[in-house]
Amino acid sequence: MSGRGRRLVVVCVDGGLPGIIRKHDFFNLSRALPSLPGTAVHELRSIYPSSTAPSHASFLTGTHPNSHGIVGNRFWERESAAEIRRRADDPLSAFHPYEASSLTAPSLLDWFARQGASAAAVHFPQTFSRNAQHAIPSCYCLYAPARDLLLPLSPAGGTAADGMVTLSYLGHEVSLYLRFDQQTDTITVGSSNEAAVVADSLRPVRLDIPVASGSISVAVSCRRLNQDRIQVRLGTAVLTMGFGGLHPVPGRTGDGPASLHVEYTTNPHHTFHESPRVEWVEQTALEILKQQDPDVLFVRFNQADHAQEFLYWHAVRGNSGERSQAWKQILDVYARIDASVTRLAEAIGEHSEFVFFSDHGIDYVETHLRPNHVLADLGLADRMVFQGDSNCAYLYADAPLPATEEQRISRALRALDPSIGVLSPADRARLKLPVSSPRVGRLTVTCGQHIEFQYSDVAPREIVASASHGYLPSDSAMSGFYRCFGQAAARQAPPSDITGAASVAREIWRRAAQGT
Repeated sequence: MSGRGRRLVVVCVDGGLPGIIRKHDFFNLSRALPSLPGTAVHELRSIYPSSTAPSHASFLTGTHPNSHGIVGNRFWERESAAEIRRRADDPLSAFHPYEASSLTAPSLLDWFARQGASAAAVHFPQTFSRNAQHAIPSCYCLYAPARDLLLPLSPAGGTAADGMVTLSYLGHEVSLYLRFDQQTDTITVGSSNEAAVVADSLRPVRLDIPVASGSISVAVSCRRLNQDRIQVRLGTAVLTMGFGGLHPVPGRTGDGPASLHVEYTTNPHHTFHESPRVEWVEQTALEILKQQDPDVLFVRFNQADHAQEFLYWHAVRGNSGERSQAWKQILDVYARIDASVTRLAEAIGEHSEFVFFSDHGIDYVETHLRPNHVLADLGLADRMVFQGDSNCAYLYADAPLPATEEQRISRALRALDPSIGVLSPADRARLKLPVSSPRVGRLTVTCGQHIEFQYSDVAPREIVASASHGYLPSDSAMSGFYRCFGQAAARQAPPSDITGAASVAREIWRRAAQGT
């Protein structure tokens, strides 16, 4: 630390719901640190679109998307429609909305640097950039879907694929050593023969494999399907990237961020392994504190948001059994995060300031709309593409739209769903989106409540049992929460919305530095 006094720790519980946190008194540090004063749980109004990347940008800059430029979890700028389509399914090519270099307004990181305060971050949007020369020490995780390998058994024992198998993960070629033992139905797997470990259907193992941009973590298990084949199950893979001199390679294999098991099983229609797992976030934050000793630490736990995306529909719209089980699994995740932040606070100590917040809420979704299917039907997909957020889609086109073409698209979108509307410049200004920016495309369209845009080209409309965020901040279901602890923090009035959080954080720092 710089010696200026109390440390400031900012914790985002992504998607954390104020009602749940208030009812169960989660993130109450006074239980572990009785001398630390704190506040009640306050509702924190989000912005539009009320999603992770725009909301974190509003937290850090104190502004709306019309100022900070982060107009959604997905946006583009001057790329052609063909390039957008080529890059859209590659997380590494499409995660620039989460980078500090995409901000068009100054952030808290700039302000803290001017105060001479050092900072570090764990999995916190807009605290890192791939092209920044003077980035703070930070790390960020991306994940790739689970997959299965079906391998034939050879008559001589083992599999036809015994030896090295090469897989592609998030732009990285990863080689795995595999050997199946038919006597024990176990698989020996690793990044090399020397680093291999044994797994079976009941004992998945976590592999952590160094790659050029960091480390890939993945759970591996296997089972015999019949006398001729085995199935190797690879869970959701997590790429952890380091910035600002941070090298997020686990000290030993098995310590990485990938979960060993499918989570949130009340919803049976997925194979998602939590990414990154709660305990990894906690441990990484503790390691950064030890190694970097920052004045300001930003930490994000995104597991509650994932749990709610998979389970919230079942919790509020399912039958009684589904509701009970879904709520139990959601609350279990909150409790795990609560336990982790409590241990983190105990390690940091009472001579610190703690700010807890969430970037948005959640609501159930029962309809998916795919506007790119409309473009395909109109014969326009070769030069136009929709991308954007859950409730807000931007049309990127290689040339300005003639009025007749815009009318055709608008009519076809309304035919897809009557809730779809095209925003006028006045509408964008009212929602505090940029009125004129390449990031909002040639058209900006929105959809109704409990409806979500998807950007693949499959069926134009689908009935689903899902959940999401991104809707209007006037809907209280989109609100997050705010709670703080500390000698300075507890005396600060809470912000009424997420754009007010930056000024509150600055004032907490000033008072803590002055010892008032």
